[in-house]
Amino acid sequence: MAGTKLDLLIKEVNKYQNLPYFCNRGIHKNISTNNALVGKGSAHDIALTTLEIAGQKNIKLSDLTPVQVYNFQKKHHLGIDCSGLACQLLNFHFSLSLDPRKTSANHLTSAPLSTAVKLDDVRPGDLIRQKNGRHVLFVINRLDDTVTFVDSSRDDHGVKISTFFLSRPNIKIDGVYRLTSLQSIPDILTD
Repeated sequence: MAGTKLDLLIKEVNKYQNLPYFCNRGIHKNISTNNALVGKGSAHDIALTTLEIAGQKNIKLSDLTPVQVYNFQKKHHLGIDCSGLACQLLNFHFSLSLDPRKTSANHLTSAPLSTAVKLDDVRPGDLIRQKNGRHVLFVINRLDDTVTFVDSSRDDHGVKISTFFLSRPNIKIDGVYRLTSLQSIPDILTD
């Protein structure tokens, strides 16, 4: 059995967990065509580029601890930013074709791409906007009052999964947004 859509989404999210945060602002913009080098690559892109750079430097990644691999990736500007992560997960889960290089947290959570929804109506695949549109969280699951999300943040040292309670959110929320094209889908994680 292939698993439920939620199982597949969680499996995909886990590929990104613990990758470093990387934002290309002013560093690699318009220099590289490799999405892994500009904070917008898929987990697969980032893994392949990590292996390629390690090979060029004669470093055997299997000899490194997870912390050493993380530091190696960070040193070589390999990682993902919050909007790159959200785009990659939206593309994976909904078979969309959003271009991670052309989207930002603000773009993903603004019209006409998205529309606001009430926090009480949050569901998997929704985006939580923070920092006046400079940061975005991707909602993985909602179980009763508990919302599980993933984001990539310099503050939290890369990609992390976290939760909050709808009744008492412990995070700052500027708004919850759903891609306009997904508004009519009643429950996106049913089989």
